[in-house]
Amino acid sequence: MSTNLANVYAELMRRYGETYTITYGPPPTYLASIAGAAEAGKKIVFLFREERSGAAASRIRTTPVKRERKSEVTSELDLTGSPLKDDCEVEAIGDQSLDLQLEDKNPWKLEEEFHRGIPANTARSIICQESFQQTDGLGSVWFLCDAQDLGQTQLLQYEFDKSHFSRGILSYQGVVPAYTVTSQSLVRQHSSPGSHPAETVIENNYIVNSNMMLRCSYSTNAPLPLLINLHDCEVTLNNTFHVGDCSSLTQDFMNQLRILVYIREDIVNYHKDVQQGITRDPKYRCGIGIDMDELREAINKTMTDVSGFTDLPSHGLGGDSDLEDVVHRAKIRRITDLTDKLWELLKCCDSYKDLKMAFNMLFQCAARCNIVNTPTNKNRLAEIIKELANRRLAMPCLSGAEPLELLLEIGLEKVYKDYEFIYTESKMCSTNLLKHTSEVATANDDDDSPQNLPQLRKSLHNAVRGDPTPGAGGMRKTLLHHNGADKSGNAKYASKDDDEAGFKNSHFDEHESMERVSKLFQIHCTLEHLLMIQVHLNLPNAYSDICSKLLKKTPRLLEAIDDQLSDVMDINISAHCVSSHLDGKEPYSRHITMRSYNKFREIKTTFYYNSDNICPPNLAECFQSDDKKLVKERTYHSWLYHKIRTLQ
Repeated sequence: MSTNLANVYAELMRRYGETYTITYGPPPTYLASIAGAAEAGKKIVFLFREERSGAAASRIRTTPVKRERKSEVTSELDLTGSPLKDDCEVEAIGDQSLDLQLEDKNPWKLEEEFHRGIPANTARSIICQESFQQTDGLGSVWFLCDAQDLGQTQLLQYEFDKSHFSRGILSYQGVVPAYTVTSQSLVRQHSSPGSHPAETVIENNYIVNSNMMLRCSYSTNAPLPLLINLHDCEVTLNNTFHVGDCSSLTQDFMNQLRILVYIREDIVNYHKDVQQGITRDPKYRCGIGIDMDELREAINKTMTDVSGFTDLPSHGLGGDSDLEDVVHRAKIRRITDLTDKLWELLKCCDSYKDLKMAFNMLFQCAARCNIVNTPTNKNRLAEIIKELANRRLAMPCLSGAEPLELLLEIGLEKVYKDYEFIYTESKMCSTNLLKHTSEVATANDDDDSPQNLPQLRKSLHNAVRGDPTPGAGGMRKTLLHHNGADKSGNAKYASKDDDEAGFKNSHFDEHESMERVSKLFQIHCTLEHLLMIQVHLNLPNAYSDICSKLLKKTPRLLEAIDDQLSDVMDINISAHCVSSHLDGKEPYSRHITMRSYNKFREIKTTFYYNSDNICPPNLAECFQSDDKKLVKERTYHSWLYHKIRTLQ
């Protein structure tokens, strides 16, 4: 016995495949929006006409061109369109008189612009055929109609069910004023006089801006349901952050993440080439270029000058810091640790050759100068500098990807500190939520025994005489000769020479580095979401809860960051946080489903209202009219979906 619609699809293709277009796959976007994703299902058989004549002209007419962003005359990078520069007022949410300057973005797919309906009578004749109804299958077949009949039928549904006879009809009701959407009118359309729906499910959507939406949903058994309930509803905040729309306030932090991703990518590509027998120097493509003499002087000054103390909070210990203000302070805060300062210098190198030379200058300075600014970070470069300063280490000679690996490690730590400063100073969350893995969190809690650092606290006398451990060969104890267990993280790229010599100047693990970069990207996206919420909704009591929920999610692993990348937040918040903002505002769209049933029959009616037409204008002639311009009050495009299931 078939459990899908493959047989129905094959039968329709055999009979009508040359006349109509028949597909077997996901439903059209407008069907899923109107009937609901649960009713439309994941796969349907869809019959319609396809008209691709004049496709170019059709696309120009029905697909509005994205509005160009206005840019101000400035020498800085043009970052208009940022949520921090949006002048949307919370009080005007849902107010049609306010131009929210939403981007022209169609809710339908491009291929749906070529859909055309067939006459409703033709669709009904196909459905009524006995051969069609007796086809073995399970699921729904939908027929797209031209809506030229009296009821403006847009879609007809026949559902194959073993126990029930089930049919549905979806029609376009035109443009209606918002004040006509009442419980009494909906109940009258759903059931016969004197009866009431047994259950009503309501979903109201409020558009805050082009990237942010509030969805309020609830169910009720009341005979006359309340169509707007802002107190006993489940509120979901949906917000989308596009990397290409990164604000000027946070652009520097995103650029640091991009640099880390590029460095990691160059390291991975180099190791893969080595494994394939390709001999070449690694690439470094992130620097803006710096004069090497100036870099030498900057390195000497950085290592010999006293760092001083960190910046004190500008607010009182008990006061709450504004998030935007904290982000600005993070950009100009005084960096104290040596390797964090070196990250700012070394990342400016123009090429791999300059980067390698910069590390040589750094090691020479550490060995010859009296270092005042001793590194406090726990990374491989900090360990090398301290060992060189204490005369316990021979001068390292970096090769291969080691300069990039050292730079990546100190960069990851510095960028993490930037976000740690922002989140702790603004009191959004604790540092535990920012840690990239549970293993690192455990390691950070145990400061006395870091997991990834060699234990080199030996006297100069023992270092020269050699490690008495069998197999050490009397070699001088340096970072170039340590226990092979320290290389376990880089085992994927370990070579035979590495196994024999047992030395490594840097540490790199492909999967671990991807996890850390992905976690930092998640932290940044969370920051962007919080900034948007602060600007558009101002929910101070919900920030900590939202931050905690977002950071506890498993980060999605990413290997690249480009302007097309986006992060979608879909999170539940308390209704009382937004009730005052939405009170008195008309929803941007409404989805109301009423259901009545008895032992033999079930009736379901779905009312869908949207401020915009979610169907391509050429889908049917009824969408060509522009009735919304004839009235000043809030109006909706309205659809009615009616489904009856009768026991066979």
